[in-house]
Parts: sequence; structure tokens; C-alpha cells
Amino acid sequence: MMKCIAIDDEPLALKLLTHYCKRIPFIQLLGAYTDPLEGLSSVRAEQPDLIFLDMHMPDISGIHIAQTVAKNTLIIITTAHKEYAVEGFELDVVDYLLKPFDFERFLKACNKAEQRFQASAKNSVPTVIAADGTIVFKYDYQTVRLPLHTILYIEACNNYIKIITPDKMYMPTMTMKTICKQLPKDRFFRIHKSFIVAANKIKSFKSEQVMIENKPIPVGRSYRKNFLEQMENLKI
Repeated sequence: MMKCIAIDDEPLALKLLTHYCKRIPFIQLLGAYTDPLEGLSSVRAEQPDLIFLDMHMPDISGIHIAQTVAKNTLIIITTAHKEYAVEGFELDVVDYLLKPFDFERFLKACNKAEQRFQASAKNSVPTVIAADGTIVFKYDYQTVRLPLHTILYIEACNNYIKIITPDKMYMPTMTMKTICKQLPKDRFFRIHKSFIVAANKIKSFKSEQVMIENKPIPVGRSYRKNFLEQMENLKI
């Protein structure tokens, strides 16, 4: 099942996309947005597997959105403008749908995306949270079993992540999305597209920043509300 978000400033086009998505069993549409800024905020918060993206929109272009999302996010362009084809394929998009397109053409694009998605899943490094409260992963040609309570924070680094402990840094090959799915959500908070922090390691915080040890870590705007609610629930 691929989690998807659709962004298109044309309401009728977005309605058609929504209808098409409901007909495909391996597509889960998390949200559909006519406001590109609202859509981008949702993309950053939800980290979808696939985005259906119009190119020509007010305030912010589809090209800009495509350039700012995570590198492993799949993109299918949906546009009425042929001139965006070159830019689209330079971004390594899955497919380029020129409006108006029918369901058969849409399904073909989704099948291509699903093939990429499955291939990526097969090549990903398995990460396991064990019953004894440790996280198990591959790093530096060996299997590491790391107690969760030793983790201070996790930082994105291209196709790697940095797992920071008081004594050592590990850089396994995996994405923030992968590690985020594995970690217990009551103990680790995603506060920025590039940072996950251990809740019990936060020394102090404000709406824009947290302190862990002597390290200031930014709180992303799209993560701020959820983070502050999480901290309130902890009564910190």
C-alpha cells in the first residue's frame, strides 16, 4: 500500500484524481489539496510514498515542491503544460501525465510508481525493535544491537541517518521515514524533517528549538503544533 498526497490548484482536476485513486487498491490517499502551501505542509508532516503534483500553481510551483521533498519520495506530475516535461524528468519523476488523461493512463503511471516502491522496499535495510528495548540494524559490516534508552537524537544525512548516543555516532543506510516507523512514538518525537529526538533526553525546549545535551535542535514549523502537544501530554 502506497501512501499518497495529491496537490493541484484546480478543484475539478483534484476531484478526478481523488476518484481515480479510490479505484486503485494499492493507493491510500492521505489528502488532496488545492492550496500548494497547505499541501507542502502536509507532505512534510506525513512523509508520503507518492505525490501527485501539478506544476503550474500560485504562490509556489510544483518544481519547488518536488525539489524540497525527501529524495525517496515518488512523484507523478499532473499538468496541462507540456513545457514542464524537461524539468519533470530532470527531477527523476515516475511519470508525466498531460491533462486531460483517462483512468487507463493514470493506472499505468501508478503501476510504474508501485514497481519503484516495491523495488525500494526490497533493497531497504531491515531495522527491528527487539522485545528487550533495543534497536537492531546493520552498520559498518556488522549487526548492531543498540539500547533505545542510549539514543539522544537522530539526524537525516542524505541516504543515511545519524543515530547519536552519548558515546558514539552510527550511520546506517536507511531513511528517516523507515526509522520513524520503527521507533515507539511515545518515546521519540519527529520535530523536524531532519531530526527525531528522544523525549526523555530533552533538557529544555521552546516552540522553535529543543536542547539535548548541549546541542540545539530546530523544531520545524509543520511539526511544531504536534510537538508542543506531545510535550504537554508528558507534563514536562
